[in-house]
Amino acid sequence: MPFLRTIKLFAGLLMVSLFGINNIANAQSSAFTSLVADNVSYDSASGQLTASGNVVILFEGTRLEASKIIYDAGQGRIFAEGPIRLVDASGDIFLADIAELSTDLSEGIIRGAKLLLTNQFQISAAEIRRSSGRFNTLYRTVGTSCQVCFDRPVPLWQIRASRIIHDMDRQRFYFENARFEVLGIPILYLPTLRMVDPVVTRASGLLAPAFTSSDLYGFGLKMPFFLTLGDHADATITLFITNGGAFLLEGQFRRRYAQGILDIDSAFTVSDGEGNSGAGYLAVDFTYDIGRNREIYANITLTNDDGFLRRFGFDQSDRLVSTMGVRHFSETGFFEIGAIFFQSLRDDEIDAEVPFALPEISFRKTWEAPLVGGRIGLNLDSVGLFRATGRDVFRVSSSLDWRRDWNAPMGLRASTFAELHADVYKVWDDVSFDDGMLLRATPVIGAELRLPLVRAGKDNVLHVIVPVVQVIYTADPDFNDVVPNEDSLQVEFDETNLFAINRFPGSDLYETGLRANIGASYRRYDPSGWTLGADFGKVFRFEENTQFSTGSGLSGLSSDTLAAIMFELPPNIRIINRLLIGQEFEVRRAETEILLNFDRIGFDATYVYLSPDVTAGSPVARSEASIAATYRFRSNWEVRGDWRRDLISNQDIFAGLGLTYGNECVEIDVYLSRRFTNSNNVPAETSFDVSVRLAGFGGGLQNEWPAQRCLQMQ
Repeated sequence: MPFLRTIKLFAGLLMVSLFGINNIANAQSSAFTSLVADNVSYDSASGQLTASGNVVILFEGTRLEASKIIYDAGQGRIFAEGPIRLVDASGDIFLADIAELSTDLSEGIIRGAKLLLTNQFQISAAEIRRSSGRFNTLYRTVGTSCQVCFDRPVPLWQIRASRIIHDMDRQRFYFENARFEVLGIPILYLPTLRMVDPVVTRASGLLAPAFTSSDLYGFGLKMPFFLTLGDHADATITLFITNGGAFLLEGQFRRRYAQGILDIDSAFTVSDGEGNSGAGYLAVDFTYDIGRNREIYANITLTNDDGFLRRFGFDQSDRLVSTMGVRHFSETGFFEIGAIFFQSLRDDEIDAEVPFALPEISFRKTWEAPLVGGRIGLNLDSVGLFRATGRDVFRVSSSLDWRRDWNAPMGLRASTFAELHADVYKVWDDVSFDDGMLLRATPVIGAELRLPLVRAGKDNVLHVIVPVVQVIYTADPDFNDVVPNEDSLQVEFDETNLFAINRFPGSDLYETGLRANIGASYRRYDPSGWTLGADFGKVFRFEENTQFSTGSGLSGLSSDTLAAIMFELPPNIRIINRLLIGQEFEVRRAETEILLNFDRIGFDATYVYLSPDVTAGSPVARSEASIAATYRFRSNWEVRGDWRRDLISNQDIFAGLGLTYGNECVEIDVYLSRRFTNSNNVPAETSFDVSVRLAGFGGGLQNEWPAQRCLQMQ
């Protein structure tokens, strides 16, 4: 009864205060600070206090719960009978049958005990000795983070040891005669073993190994060693050994600043298994805020062997791009100066003919136009493109632009805009261009009308239609020189640039002539959360345009028709279909993406079709489909697959199949993949990877996978 229990608690506390406090204080100044129990008695002759029934003792963050305790003031000891539950200040939990402890609960012996660390890793021991408030010494131990059930007394994995010393100050475990077992079968013996406390997320030591297999290097083993370098930096050194004789060293360094980051990744071959060494790569990612909205940055990736990254599974890129520079941002503009370096890994490209950009300068400033209204913007930029072999180009460009938006009658939104571009070029090592300066000026003027139409239907359904008409004229004066085209070789016509003033991606070409961009968008917003939308558009010209290739969909008097349809039900469903339809209603380009995200199913599928475009370097049609899917078919089991196929040649490009098992104490992932293409002196390959993560030390898997269920005994 709650009332009766309250009376007992009050009576117990009263007895302690009347008979025990003075004696306890005289015996030991560091006695426990609080005791609560159902029944309390005190023997003045022996100096012993006995408490029973839901006993709770508190001392400076440590809590002891027991069915009965005897406090001997003369010895300064507490004798506790189980079931016992001791929670220390660090959050570690001891469960035991019997214990003998000091009054501050920091020293003593606990028998028939279990130690539970951060509710994840549990150690059973015949005896635990606490000393100095710092050390727990456990004897004849078995430790695991797996749930141990009556019907499954042997956990998936466990560590047996003759003795474990737990240093709570250093947050370390020291195992003696450690034996690692899987399903009760010993697979590894270590005379000594040191591991970090589960609460520690960063500590130097060995990380879980990874097992790989590939047609290119055979069976491989990766052994990573993690090294902390203070509170804000760390390094990882990995030994990568294969049975084909390859031996690699991988290194990663990470540093975090209050104003930026530095990441360095690298790897090189001590031996590639064929008598060669020294191949490798280096990747640097650096950003630092130097104050006043300015930062310096460097993103550099380099390799001295075209096939190294793919051969050993580091990266599948066929071009490496490195950038570095300084940039400044403000509310009204930005400034950036930098350099770009390209390294081609393609078989059909020569590195000496690939340019590097130095310097690349961009500046923009905007301000309110005081006389005509709207906003004025000023752009200044320059770039130098230099090659070891072939044409070199240096360009300086400037432009002035103005735009003003108007609210017209009947809900119309009107905009007027104008631009003036001026460019100066200098070209070397190309007989197609003069040795002197090349000059070009390009004026632009235009206007735009939008008429947003909104209608509320039944059940609060909202319909929004926005038709848009944009008219632009870009002049190409006769005095303009012909300039080289370095940055506008490929043009992609889609809904993002339907209403762009210049649809060429760079500055070397400007879309000229008088044209009208016409389009409309429709959205249906349902109160239940889903959205249906459609967009379409087309470009009409007053003179036939020959700047664009026929494959781009923008040539002639009128462009191909651009259409897009989308359906969204956040966060579960997203479907988008984009089409470029030719003059004779043939599909020139198609792109479909389907994203599904549910509790057990994840699905991402894409389909792309591109018609031939000789100018863009694609003389034949291209069509490709890819699928990535995951399915958790059981609470602890997940399967995933990846597939990519060339639909023109009817050949697979890549396929992969993975299986993952996870529970509260382990995650095991296996992945089999096949790359079917040959490139960069690297043939097609099949690879197999296995990774194992054990929960309980240095971070964990808690909350990622559900725990195994124990059968309930009737």
